[in-house]
Amino acid sequence: MIHSLLPYKEHYTQANAGAVALNVEDGFIQSRYAASSVIIGRMTSGPYLGGARYQGIKTRHAWLFGKNIGLAKGYLDYIRQHGTPDLLEVHGRCQVASYLARKHPDLKMALYLHNDPREMKGSDTPAKRHGLLQRMAAIFCVSDYLKSCFLDGVEANAAEISKIKIIPIAVERSATTPPKKDKLITIIGRMVPEKGMLEAAQAMGKVLPNYPDWKVKFIGAKRFKDTDPSGYEQKVADALAPIRHQSEMTGFISRAETKQLQHASAIVLAPSQWQEPAGRVVVEALATGAALITTRRGGIPEYAEGRAVILDRGDAEELAIALDQMLGDAAWRKSWQDKAWVDYPFAIADMASQLDDARAAAMADHQWSYADRGRAT
Repeated sequence: MIHSLLPYKEHYTQANAGAVALNVEDGFIQSRYAASSVIIGRMTSGPYLGGARYQGIKTRHAWLFGKNIGLAKGYLDYIRQHGTPDLLEVHGRCQVASYLARKHPDLKMALYLHNDPREMKGSDTPAKRHGLLQRMAAIFCVSDYLKSCFLDGVEANAAEISKIKIIPIAVERSATTPPKKDKLITIIGRMVPEKGMLEAAQAMGKVLPNYPDWKVKFIGAKRFKDTDPSGYEQKVADALAPIRHQSEMTGFISRAETKQLQHASAIVLAPSQWQEPAGRVVVEALATGAALITTRRGGIPEYAEGRAVILDRGDAEELAIALDQMLGDAAWRKSWQDKAWVDYPFAIADMASQLDDARAAAMADHQWSYADRGRAT
């Protein structure tokens, strides 16, 4: 039995699932452990991504300890009633992994990292990360970049480092041949500065008037649900005002609508301004055979190198130059669409196989002895 414990903020619903929830779901779709797994998170209303696999639990004393530790306390109640799993995967919350390690020394755990642990509670120092590395049966990272973040300043031996496994993001293609493309550009993501939405809007304002038959859609809101527009979203809207007849900010829309637009998009921009651990939107763009323009940030090049145009700065000026070339040169655009479609190694079956092998090794690891348990700081 495998349990996967989500961060409190993560919605596992079909309507509001974020990148972490989608990655977790993909890790079980074709897993050999699918029939003996439970995905555990906050109490929410379905329908859920994983159907019967999802179990909502109540938090305990969240008002005092915070929502994530409150969820961890709720999880301890859950396993008292239903039994301890062979492996618990703790997603993205290092303080939760440390807390559960202290409270339940016999619990075999894998920490599944989706973001930089140096910026998280429970792992913001090399000593804390080394304690987690000693205590965990495995650590899964979505990119080699994230592995380097975890090991930053950590004096670990070879056996400890071997516990860290790279499990790439995967997205299943829903088409067997390249989808028909419209003269459409999409930019998908949360409306926050680190995603580069304003820089993209500024670039569009410079370039799109020269290509009146092209349109752009900005898809997403500040959070993975329908909310009121933020001040940052207003800045993006202001930048798009001169091209209002060629542009649209859709706000939050359903996954089904987003997929339709992804398939129709000839060009996708993913102009991250921060050190993106991997970038699901990058893989989704490649899966649909879009010509992708992205940035050299974090783990993005591990997915996009040779398959997309990768910009070093990613500011409005550089984005405008790349976009102008992509729009003005049909052969150039088609070459990147072909590269995205032909060189696509991110199928869910491959990812699930790698993850299952890593899970099996963690569950069978006899070096994870009773003497090691409870060391996490």
